Amino acid sequence: MKKPLLLAAILVAMVCAWFVYLSVDASRTQTEEAYVPVISVMDILSASDLQAGVKEAVQSGQLSLVDEWLSKALEVGKAAKLSQDDLNYLQSAQSREYVIFTAKRALFNDAFEVRYLNLEGIDDLKAMYPEAQDLFPKAESLLEKRDSIIMQIASTLSPSSPPNEETIALAKEQWKSRATVTN
Repeated sequence: MKKPLLLAAILVAMVCAWFVYLSVDASRTQTEEAYVPVISVMDILSASDLQAGVKEAVQSGQLSLVDEWLSKALEVGKAAKLSQDDLNYLQSAQSREYVIFTAKRALFNDAFEVRYLNLEGIDDLKAMYPEAQDLFPKAESLLEKRDSIIMQIASTLSPSSPPNEETIALAKEQWKSRATVTN
């Protein structure tokens, strides 16, 4: 009689211990799953200060500075308690390539804006920044519209048709003055 009672007591104790283990494990898992970082990897890599720093590093050709910026990004990721996978990504060659790629596209945009306002073409920019190739058609379209507007201004100013070089030069100056005031 003592043996079955002892076995029953051990069995009840084991079942109770099992339920306690499951409840502790479940609450720990829920706590871990409930934590959502306040910032994501892409938020960190898209931060304006990081992008500006990487852009400056790429422009000056000091790519070692890119690694310094990514180290700062890693510190932010650790402070935000990102997952280990996210932290690994911040340390990866892929994230380095991403920020350099993004910086080169931004440099293309900056250079394009200057060229646009100075009535210049972008053929050499295309060669310098192949990372922005999906932006080339839109940039070309903007240049065509700019040139079309200049020709419309020249046609309006020209007493003769078609406008002569002097009238076109005057139209370009008027366009530049309007574009400068707008920006």
